[in-house]
Amino acid sequence: MFDGVSEAITRGREVTLPRWTLQDAPVTVLVFCAVLLCQLAQEGASFDAGDTVTENLYRGQDGEDKVKAVDSCKLSGLGDCGKEQRLEERLVRLEGERVGHVEELELIPGKKHLLRTISMKPVIFEIPDFFTSEECKHMIALAKEQGLEESKTTSSGTHEALPLYDGNRDNKLSLKEMQQTLEDGFDVYLDDGDVRQMYSDLGIDLNHDDFLSRQEVTSKSIGLIKAYVSKLKEEMPSKKSRFSEQTWIYPDKTTDPLVLSFQERISRLTRLPQALIDKFSYFQVVHYGKHGHYNAHHDSSNVDSMTCCHLTQSKRCRICRFMTIMVYLNTVEQGGETAFPIANNDTYDRHVFRLNGMMNLNARCHQSNLRVQPQLGKAVIWYNHFINETTGWLGDVDPFTWHGGCPVTKGKKWIMNRWIAVSNDRELDLELS
Repeated sequence: MFDGVSEAITRGREVTLPRWTLQDAPVTVLVFCAVLLCQLAQEGASFDAGDTVTENLYRGQDGEDKVKAVDSCKLSGLGDCGKEQRLEERLVRLEGERVGHVEELELIPGKKHLLRTISMKPVIFEIPDFFTSEECKHMIALAKEQGLEESKTTSSGTHEALPLYDGNRDNKLSLKEMQQTLEDGFDVYLDDGDVRQMYSDLGIDLNHDDFLSRQEVTSKSIGLIKAYVSKLKEEMPSKKSRFSEQTWIYPDKTTDPLVLSFQERISRLTRLPQALIDKFSYFQVVHYGKHGHYNAHHDSSNVDSMTCCHLTQSKRCRICRFMTIMVYLNTVEQGGETAFPIANNDTYDRHVFRLNGMMNLNARCHQSNLRVQPQLGKAVIWYNHFINETTGWLGDVDPFTWHGGCPVTKGKKWIMNRWIAVSNDRELDLELS
């Protein structure tokens, strides 16, 4: 009987493994398990006790199994195998196959979930009913109990100087260039009419030609602009890039069963090394009221020598998030879609993207290539980074992952965000906390 089960697993056929504990298992079973783990490690297979072993989920276009390592130390109960095994771990990504492709998953024992590919550039998935209605209500209640605060971004406009964006270097600022100047400096998104109104109110476009020349851009006019925009943000918060409130929930500081179950589902879904699931496991719950939105952004930064923010207290850091798992906690009455403005584009040019105003989802959501409807319990998953083929660890940012939240035009919107934090340092990422 044991030979039959071993053969079925190593050949990729579906077989459900019994949920034994080491205390309950007879000696012969323990011996069999040890032999089977060694055989699986040699074959390059991966499974968790009690899981249905499937064939296609983590395979690339060449058919090669992308899940290379078996955490035999954990499964055998023998503890950490140390630095040598950690250095052999590799990141894995779900392969989308094609838009419309559906895979069956078992994220909770005895319950089936469907993973549907909705984009290939970037690769994006959705899982309907990832959370039940009751689980969504419970997560919202946890957030309310903890208390929410205004969502903020890093740009505040408090610096003494205001860097001017003169994209074509013609020594004058067009309306679009002023808009980009204010986006970078103040995290505020204005349209042409807003900028013209500001020029009129402040009297700084002296010849009324919609351009600010070197003569018109003085220290005095910059001071007037800063004061004007700061007041505008208070009076019209919907002009900010992000208009919402949020809180953070820490799985290692709670015994809430849903939070712990969420961790297990992520582990089964991603098949990433368990240390990446357990470390830096905090997640965000966000509430958007009417007009609530979040303009287009990347969830992670380009790979460079700067320290990742989750590894330092310094404000001089970069965001390092390998993948994003977002769950809708309610069905929005109207609006509130998650937009991917350049999904499936043939090309991408950052300058053109910004100059066309496509970051401003509050105004241009309807022009996005892909919009995901917010439905209660649905999860949306995507990878912010590729995998470095040489190291098997964090690769370049996928530039097509620009995304954001369209404005809520009726009702409210609740979501939760969970990011898998990964740095350039594999050993540090996989150290036991």
